[in-house]
Amino acid sequence: MLSWDSLTNHDKCLLGTCILTVIANIFLVIGTLTPAWQVAEDTDVNRYVQSGLWLYCPGAAQCWYIFSDDLINYYEKVDVCRFLLIGDCRKKLLRTPYFFGWHYAVLILNIIAIGITSAAIVVAALPTLRRNRPRVAAILFDVLLFTSILILSISLMVFVVNAEMLESKYLIGVKNTFEKYYGYSFYLACLALLLLVFASLGAVLVTTFAFRNSPTMDRDCTSPSQAPCFAERPMLPFDVHRDDRYVPSPSQTSEFQQQTRHFYSY
Repeated sequence: MLSWDSLTNHDKCLLGTCILTVIANIFLVIGTLTPAWQVAEDTDVNRYVQSGLWLYCPGAAQCWYIFSDDLINYYEKVDVCRFLLIGDCRKKLLRTPYFFGWHYAVLILNIIAIGITSAAIVVAALPTLRRNRPRVAAILFDVLLFTSILILSISLMVFVVNAEMLESKYLIGVKNTFEKYYGYSFYLACLALLLLVFASLGAVLVTTFAFRNSPTMDRDCTSPSQAPCFAERPMLPFDVHRDDRYVPSPSQTSEFQQQTRHFYSY
């Protein structure tokens, strides 16, 4: 059984990076699935409203899904009523639209980020690729991780910008209007992004160790039977040849050769 002391610096760094990546991916999945991206307290009817990327839960009532919102999002098409909440428009918007177009965009970007992060975890966990082609595995892991960070950053920026818009920031109740706040789902996604950033720093160290410690490993090694690929390599960068003038030791010749020196030998 492998112990922590028996692991190399490359393996320790890779293990820590993979753990951070897995935790970040779990947080992102939970944040995407839960509805608490925007929350508000509707005191008119004493209910706690949660608005997510694909799920809208108005208190104890039945939740609405983004896949069945054709009738509810009718008012989103009324551009004047979306921005001028006065007169008849305010009456029409007593039930504000649950989902906008940017909800779809953020949901799709989060799903793509989850898929890319999962692919990075698979690349880091493949022992064959890490053993035979450590440089390729390290570079591929870096590319996937940085791509996931970029997509998730864009997703969160799109959400924050649109969540501050007038039609998304406020919940229109029966008598009053209530401001929406960011819920735990949004903060879970932000925490996932932060963990991915720390994991990317570890991925850079993994790549550095891979390029420093394995200068000749990226060759076509398909099976352990190929001796040139899996044989132990010498520690010296040059070939050591035996010199004919070399005098073997007694253990090599099984004979004792007396080599005495006296004053006149010097």
